[in-house]
Amino acid sequence: MLSFLLPLLVAVAPATSPEISSANLKKTPAFQDWRGGRFLLDERWVELPEAGLRVGYFVVPSPRTRESSDNPPFHDAFFVVDSRTGQPVAPALVRTSLPLNGCPTMGKVARLIPEPESETSAAVRFGNDAQRCLVRFRRTKEAWVVSLFPDEARSPVETFPEAAVALEKVLGPRDGGARNLSWSYLPNSRWLLAASEGECALWVIDSLTLKLNTTASEAMTREICECLKETVSFGDLYGQLPQTVYSMSWTGGGTALPTCDCTFAQTGEASVTCKEYMGREYSLPEFEEMAEDGRLTKKMEDANRMELEDSRRTHQGLLAANEEALSQWKTGHQKEALAAWTTLYRTWLESGRLVIEGTLDAITVEDTSLRKQMNQQLNATIDLRAEILNNLGFALWSQKEWSQAEAVLDECLALLTETGRERNVLHLNRGDLFRDMGKGPEAIKAYRSFLQRKGTAAQRKHAERELRKLEPGSK
Repeated sequence: MLSFLLPLLVAVAPATSPEISSANLKKTPAFQDWRGGRFLLDERWVELPEAGLRVGYFVVPSPRTRESSDNPPFHDAFFVVDSRTGQPVAPALVRTSLPLNGCPTMGKVARLIPEPESETSAAVRFGNDAQRCLVRFRRTKEAWVVSLFPDEARSPVETFPEAAVALEKVLGPRDGGARNLSWSYLPNSRWLLAASEGECALWVIDSLTLKLNTTASEAMTREICECLKETVSFGDLYGQLPQTVYSMSWTGGGTALPTCDCTFAQTGEASVTCKEYMGREYSLPEFEEMAEDGRLTKKMEDANRMELEDSRRTHQGLLAANEEALSQWKTGHQKEALAAWTTLYRTWLESGRLVIEGTLDAITVEDTSLRKQMNQQLNATIDLRAEILNNLGFALWSQKEWSQAEAVLDECLALLTETGRERNVLHLNRGDLFRDMGKGPEAIKAYRSFLQRKGTAAQRKHAERELRKLEPGSK
């Protein structure tokens, strides 16, 4: 009887916990290669029990770059693992650029919802509200295959051909043949947009029901057309809509450069906001006259003073938030402090790590006194950003979240190196972290780097003691 039950017990071995799946996955070369030592900003798991799968969603910062670019602040990935072992069963679905299919961008995925499944197929929905954004899994003889829906390699009308048919039925026949339409996804929503290339007209179609949203179509057409009325001719309206439309801009002719900028909704509703303005505030003769009589310099100084005041307000807000987190940490509310510092870090990443070189040469302001004030404020904010990162790294180290601590302290060091700033205690913290991680050579290098800088007597004594323990033959 026992020999009969044994295979059955093995066959129905229970799934591991999500924590074990997470730990096992993070040890794999596939995950470590994707992570690249970056900080894990988000980790979520969803079960697909009938398929025997578990799907993990992860978010990390995009790689640092010194060149200004339009790269998104985050990268994300969906990893699918065997629910019993936590080992990957297929390559991860990785996203590193703005989605072309209207789905939520990296770091903006609000929820993961399992779809109906079987032993050979399953899916996880991650769209906004009812939006059909899916990571699909299909079992073949060899392995699981992962795909994304909507497929970014296909246009909206190729993915939803029924939408084009439904729209033509609503609009009715047209003299001269079929309409020449350009199709686009409205980001983070269920809506498809169709624009006429020969007239100022836009139609909004529900990708789920394939019904025309007449109210939204009329409102969005009116918003765009009124803005364009004095900018460009209607015949030049679209040309081709991008596959996913976030914003569009049109500039007309003439010396004033009339411009219309339109920003499309990205929170699920079908709407657009347009602004019409003159692209050139002054004519060229007026501009030359202002430069000669000093009005242009005065205008630029006023703008720089406003920028300085904005920077000071931002700095004060950061300072207050950091001090509150420090107070929480010291009074035993470590979880709340970690959350606060992590939020400050994430907000900075979302801004694109906005920092310029911390030198006088970086700020081109003619007024020497104002230029000096702006530079001082910039450097003070860089130092505060570094303190926040160092505090977060130290807190994670104290909680033995060593890989997370290493990622944050690496970010802090990169910030200081790029801006020519110093934070001496950072090297001591990195030494302690590497020591505890068993990275002896890295710990030695960090401790030596600290001892080359200023520190308290107690800090220096600590670094020297740890060096003696780590260096072979030292006394």
